[in-house]
Amino acid sequence: MSAFIKKIPKSILIFGAAGHVGRPLAEFLTRESPATTLHLATSSPGKRELLQRAFPNAHVVDANYSDTASLSRALKDIEGVFVITPGGMSEAPAMTNLVSALKGQTSLIQVIRLVGVFPELAPSRVPRKLGPGSLPYEHPIAKRILDESGLPVTYINSGASFIDNLWQQMVPVLSSKTFIWPEHRVPFIDPRDIGEVAGRLFLSDNAKHIGAFHTMNNGQDWLTFQEVTGILSEVLGEEIRYDGSYEAFSEFYGPKMGPLSDLLWNFFKFEEANEVNWALNNFVERTLGRKPTSVRDWIVEHKDKLKKR
Repeated sequence: MSAFIKKIPKSILIFGAAGHVGRPLAEFLTRESPATTLHLATSSPGKRELLQRAFPNAHVVDANYSDTASLSRALKDIEGVFVITPGGMSEAPAMTNLVSALKGQTSLIQVIRLVGVFPELAPSRVPRKLGPGSLPYEHPIAKRILDESGLPVTYINSGASFIDNLWQQMVPVLSSKTFIWPEHRVPFIDPRDIGEVAGRLFLSDNAKHIGAFHTMNNGQDWLTFQEVTGILSEVLGEEIRYDGSYEAFSEFYGPKMGPLSDLLWNFFKFEEANEVNWALNNFVERTLGRKPTSVRDWIVEHKDKLKKR
């Protein structure tokens, strides 16, 4: 077999299968590769039934990053693994446990890990107030542990804001015709496209993706939130104001989020300070074989629901 050819996993374990990246991945694999055996991991009893109803032919398994034994059971005889972690998680113990469980498997072909980092950003650029629990702090730790493991890992890096954050961002628009969000310029991507990217990488026989670090965005949108507001106004056919001030953000989101609102503000201001690091690219388009979903496309698709949410 050529050094550039990898086997295609016949069994794939998806962490976060009920989420807005893991679920589109499971849907894609169910549709495009029905012969692939899917194992959907959750640590939430409430999501087990939901996943089993949505994917009746899949195996729903218990797996918790803090419990190595549960990880080992979930990974038994698995060839492909999609790894995503919830926000705020301490990556050091989670990835240490996962690596330990993965090294106990002889069947492993490929691990795909979703991360969200500025490529090549010096650690000194991360302010102290973005400490443990934040993406800029935790995800480089996860990458270091996985790099040092020697496992066959492919990294897909969300170098973009998730377009479906608009579900949350529309709340003040509906109540006051004002889009309230910290101003910064950022690329965008639809999480459904991320799920499809992961699926296509699993189904690819190209071994060159092993060890690769792919930064993803839709290749079209590098927008400020003032510009996003303008697109919303055009598509929804109504005038929407924009307010990117700390006062408006804390007044609206503070009562709903508590201390998290200040953490989010600090994170987005960190993104603003480093926004010149982002560059639109065509990786997602090349992988999907089509144009990824744009911000305007997504708003048009969800126009009616956005007005009623």
